[in-house]
Amino acid sequence: MPELPEVTVIVNSLNKKLKGLELSGIEYDWPKKFFWGRFSIKDLRGKKVERVRRIGKVIVIEVSKGPKAKISHLRGVILEEIAVVIHLKLTGQLIYEDKQSRIAGGHPIPPLNLPVPNKTTRVTFSFTNGGPTSLKLRGASHLYFNDLRKFGWVKIVENKESEINEAIGAELGPDPLLMKFEDFRDRLKKRGQKKIKQLLMDQKFVAGVGNIYSDEGLWWAKVHPKRPALSLKDPEIKAIFEGVRKSMKLAIKKGGSSVNSFVGSGGEKGLYLSFAKAYHMTGKPCGRCKTAIVREKMGGRSAHYCPSCQKIS
Repeated sequence: MPELPEVTVIVNSLNKKLKGLELSGIEYDWPKKFFWGRFSIKDLRGKKVERVRRIGKVIVIEVSKGPKAKISHLRGVILEEIAVVIHLKLTGQLIYEDKQSRIAGGHPIPPLNLPVPNKTTRVTFSFTNGGPTSLKLRGASHLYFNDLRKFGWVKIVENKESEINEAIGAELGPDPLLMKFEDFRDRLKKRGQKKIKQLLMDQKFVAGVGNIYSDEGLWWAKVHPKRPALSLKDPEIKAIFEGVRKSMKLAIKKGGSSVNSFVGSGGEKGLYLSFAKAYHMTGKPCGRCKTAIVREKMGGRSAHYCPSCQKIS
């Protein structure tokens, strides 16, 4: 599953392409994983994309009333803003195409350079540039959501944080790239009964950190992944906070991680793992002390760490 940096790479590219376009149609063969909620295609047709953003690992396409859109009503309240909430889960892909360009991100199976739609396409969003009819035809574009194993989903909700959080189905913690250290420290001390790696991957603690960046952040901080969070001193907590952020910022700069599943928004593999210090480095020398990195099972996941630099006690 893509983590925060990988989703950021997709979102940044889609925001440049979709912003300002009008949604003209949606087709899907995925009734179990496509949720209209209180809305219908009439509420979305003609809506203009205001921006594409992310919450943790979730992609949010915000649409608002375009120049030709009809105003929808719900219980007497005018709804001018709707959010299309997308979770790629394990095998999702997003592919945008117009006559001039193509961007793609997500799982590499099937290959992202295959024609779309194809047999894994679950949802097709159609857009126009919002101009006169002749220009609309020339400006038509599509966003395809492919998902080989059908773990992902799409939900249409009112563009309110409470509605989006309900759609996500879990209370999400703050964004690690936006939160302050004091908030990180205080939240950690309140949930300190967990081992630190497990806590970092808890989306209620912070949103968007998974296996890759928990390993990387702990390596930078020289903290063993099995350390109980309550055992950590403030300087160690600060080092973890900075380590996670440092590794994520570098990953975004390098286009994400290519391990197992992620391919960047231009269809190319991300370069971050060329700079990784712990994750997927089993048996390779530690970048500090040259001790071999080890891999150990923890709560159904794998932890990668240096047994010399990251001691348990």
